[in-house]
Order: sequence, then structure tokens, then C-alpha cells
Amino acid sequence: MKNKIYNKIAAKLILLVAFALLISTIVFLVIARSLYSFVINTNTTGDALVRTFNNYSVLLLIIPISIFVAIFLFGINKRIRYLKYIISKVGSITNESFIEKLDFKGNDEITDLANSINIMSNRLKENYEKEKKIEKAKNELIVAVSHDLRTPLTSIIGYLELLKDDKFSYEDVQKDYLNVAYDKSISLKKIINELFEFTKLTNDITTLEKIPFNIATLVNQIIGEQIPFFNEKNIKVEIESTAEELYCEIDIQKMVRVIENIVKNAEKYSFPNTIFKVSMMEIENNIKISFENKGESISKEELEKIFEKMYRLDKSRTGETEGSGLGLAISKKIIEMHSGKLWAECKDNTIKFNILLQKV
Repeated sequence: MKNKIYNKIAAKLILLVAFALLISTIVFLVIARSLYSFVINTNTTGDALVRTFNNYSVLLLIIPISIFVAIFLFGINKRIRYLKYIISKVGSITNESFIEKLDFKGNDEITDLANSINIMSNRLKENYEKEKKIEKAKNELIVAVSHDLRTPLTSIIGYLELLKDDKFSYEDVQKDYLNVAYDKSISLKKIINELFEFTKLTNDITTLEKIPFNIATLVNQIIGEQIPFFNEKNIKVEIESTAEELYCEIDIQKMVRVIENIVKNAEKYSFPNTIFKVSMMEIENNIKISFENKGESISKEELEKIFEKMYRLDKSRTGETEGSGLGLAISKKIIEMHSGKLWAECKDNTIKFNILLQKV
């Protein structure tokens, strides 16, 4: 099929070149005949003959060549413009999931190409719409299942809390089993809640209730609540701010979720006997908040994946660092809903998470 199209295009180009060459040759012969008749009829000799020959020789070369080029360009110009139109439409696939339907201009191999692209685009569109429906159905199922699981799980946790009451007496092994069941139930509830929240955020079900708020106060309050946990690992906490008041338009509850997640991650993965540093500053019309800690170095490849859902740096999933792997993905989505930016940096053992928000 491909060779057939190439052969047709090559044949048409050869015919176009042959036609342009034929016309140019005819013009050349006409000019040459005119030159010959002029020389014969005027009986020109000597220097006048040389000058006349030189002048006509220039015309003899320029005019046929110009005619050849003009005919060739005229013959292919329309198809080149059509080809550019196709290329521009195909180029839009970088921003869209499929290509808009191409218009047909003419009845040749390039039009056949446009038709083939239209067929491919229709298939892409059908697959894209099908994928969207599957994704929507999957997310709705996750929301429904997460919601349905929370009610019985809350009851289980309630009964386990009653059994943990000192009014009941157990052997040491039974008590250990009961504590494990309770802790695992709490962890499962947290995972279900995060899955429920992430699915709502990615499906734009969640709306923000934004108000102007001093984010410096919010950061100080959250870190103050976490200081006892840092003290357990002998981690010194330092907070720096260029101003006491740094106002952003935020959903307070959602922003608490983001800051708590980053701070708890820093506490969880920091080396003991190090410093956890928080910096807040104004940068033009934005406010930048940086959380810096010392921990295991993170590679560039891992930094690019760290905000993906279900991605965890601690692949072994040890009990000490148990979690859903959704925390940073949820945080990034919340910051993006605030028209902000969340990113991570790592140099040697220094890990830094940065939040950029618009100032009000």
C-alpha cells in the first residue's frame, strides 16, 4: 500500500517535471528562433552582433528556467499547503487525545492520507471515550466501596475499643492479638479514608471553601503540634519567616491536610539527631513555604514519581512506615486546586518539599 502511494506520487512529480520542461524547451526554442531571425534580418556584424548575442543569451537562459520553476511551484503549491494543513492538525495530538476531522481537498494520494488519518483519529476518539467511561466507573466504584466499608469498620473499631477496656481481663497473648487487631483496623480506616478522598479530588467532586488566611500562623500551629514527635528522635525544629503575616486564599481544612502530611513525612523519614527547617517567604506575588530535613537520598527518578498515587519510597512496606502511598498525591492535587505548585528537591541527604501559593 505504502509503495503504491509512493509510486503514484513519484509518477505525478515526473509528469509535472516533464510538462514544465516541455514548456520551457518550447519557450527556449522560440527565443532562439527569434534571435536567429533577428541576426539574419538585421545583418548585424562585429561588436553589435556580440552584444546582441550576449543580451539574448541571458534571456535564453533566464526566461525558460523561470518558466520551469514557476510551472513546477504552481503545480505543487496547492498540495504543499494542504500537506501543511494536515501536519498542523496532526501536531495538535500533543495537546489533545485525538485529532479533529480533516477536510478533503482534491482526489489524490494526499487526500487518501487525510482519510486514513481521519479513520485513525476516530478510533483514537472511541478508545479515549471508552477509557474515560471505564475510569469514571472505576472511580465511582472506589468511592462507593470506600463509603460502604467505613461504616462496618467504624463498628469493628468501636467493639475493639470496648474489648480493650480495663474492665475485661486477658492473658498477655490475647491482649497482644487484640492490640494488633485494633492497630490494623485504625490503619485500614486511614487507608480507606485517603482512597476515598483521593478519588473525590481526582474526579473534581470536592470543592474548595477558600478564605484569606495567614498561612504563617497555620504552619506554626501544625508544627507546634508535631514537635513532641520530633523530640522523640532528638530532631531540632527551626522555623524562619520573612514576615509574621503571609496571607493566601486557602481552604483551611484542605491546607492543614497538606502541611500535616509533609511534616509527618519529614518526622517519619528524618535521621535522628538532625534539624528540620521550615522557611516561609514572599516571592513577588507568591508565598513560598519550604520544609527541609535530613534523610535517605532520593534519586532523580524517584523524585519524578514521588507524587504519583500509590508510590512509596519504602518499597518494603515495613510496619514502622506503614501507609497508603496516597498522601503526597492528595497533597499535590489540593495545591493544584489552589492554583499553586508542590515539588520536591534532593541534594545528597537534604530533602526539601516546596509549596508555592498566590499571595492576597
